[in-house]
Amino acid sequence: MNQPKDDGTPPPKAMQEDFEFRLRFLEMDERDARMLRSMLPLFRLHEQGLVDTFYTHLRAFPITASFLEDPAAFERLQALQRRHLQTLLEANWGPEFAQSRKRVGDAHAEVGIEPQFFIGAYFQYVQHCLRHYVGGENPELARQWCDRVLPLLKAVFLDVGLTLDAYFQQSTQKVNNALEMLWKANQELRQFAHLTTHDLKTPLATVANLCEETLDEFGADLPDEARRMIDSARQRVFRMSAMIDELLATALATESTDSQEAIDLAKVVGEVVDRLRPSMMQKHVTLTGPRDWPKPWGNPVRLREALYNIVSNAVKYTPSTSGRIELSQRVEGSRIRIGVADNGPGIPKEELNRVFTPFRRLAMHQDQPGSGLGLYFAKNLVEALGGRVWVESEVGRGSVFYIELESARSHETTAENTDA
Repeated sequence: MNQPKDDGTPPPKAMQEDFEFRLRFLEMDERDARMLRSMLPLFRLHEQGLVDTFYTHLRAFPITASFLEDPAAFERLQALQRRHLQTLLEANWGPEFAQSRKRVGDAHAEVGIEPQFFIGAYFQYVQHCLRHYVGGENPELARQWCDRVLPLLKAVFLDVGLTLDAYFQQSTQKVNNALEMLWKANQELRQFAHLTTHDLKTPLATVANLCEETLDEFGADLPDEARRMIDSARQRVFRMSAMIDELLATALATESTDSQEAIDLAKVVGEVVDRLRPSMMQKHVTLTGPRDWPKPWGNPVRLREALYNIVSNAVKYTPSTSGRIELSQRVEGSRIRIGVADNGPGIPKEELNRVFTPFRRLAMHQDQPGSGLGLYFAKNLVEALGGRVWVESEVGRGSVFYIELESARSHETTAENTDA
């Protein structure tokens, strides 16, 4: 059957059928293809001027110029742009053409180039082509024709951009609705966890008691191997009970922050490190941190889950055998800042404000497993505590994620003054 892929990408047959429908709807036929191909010699004659004009326009606006700061990347972009525009005129409208356009769209989405800039850049291409291709040897005729047609094309491009914005706004709203449904489902899951925890732990406690009573009453009469097996069963019951507690704590991590207290940060950090120890050992990642930790104010379960998501993210992206993670703390007035620094690949400047976006993953990390929700949940958990989270990074030099919360001492002082 022609089923979608797991990542939501339509299967090849569906993509081809959609592409062929677009060609029919636009009435694009072989005559159009021949006409486009006839323009190739002119394109090759003027392509350098076209590309220069194209990027001069992009560099005139800070928001688009920010994507062109790396000289090596800029040179690659120029070459890719020439090839991309040339394929428009080659008019080979097959599966590879459709796939190449999808790759371009994916690449622009990954780096955060919004459709309005993509459409606006294309208009520069259209304008340049018309000025060179229309009128032949009669520049005055070309000028008059362009003076009439270009305002219409500007209006069309503007209209298309505004209309697409409405489509994207609707899509974003649908994603937000889906996330709201997810939070509601999590609320139901938490309620279920509350109801079932007692029912699960009660029989476990009974089994543990029976094991202890058996050892107390009949231990002397049992063979050594039998005593060992009973004690092993009791230890496994304790581990299962602890696992249930852990699952419940995770379910409670996104509950309201009615229960707030001075957080034993050393304990929270220890729990996070213990949970991540197997994966750190597997990758030979070293983790260091201060001996003494201040006490922030908030919900320890929320903070633990937020810190776990950030540190586990650092473990995932640090290099194997040479990964280093450094935890730090700093008290600034009434605020406590927790730092998680790594020696991973770093994050491009233009991506920094998108790392906490749900389902958003950097292009360089597409081969890594994960849902793209860890940092999003960390941000929500920290903000629910009245804190903030952000990242500072440089490509090739690693990243530092920060969590900032109110100090317990400051909160208690404020509370005392209020009571007074």
